[in-house]
Amino acid sequence: MEFSEVIKKRYSCKKFDGRKVDKDKLDEILEAGRLAPTAKNLQGQKYM
Repeated sequence: MEFSEVIKKRYSCKKFDGRKVDKDKLDEILEAGRLAPTAKNLQGQKYM
């Protein structure tokens, strides 16, 4: 998928249905966030 397509199809989810997230999927999401670049690595990361 091209970057321009990703931008056009993005949306903001403001309603959650309360379903649980599988631990494997949650671990993958957290790992992606951990590996994501920050502004010159100066921004701290905190997971609650």
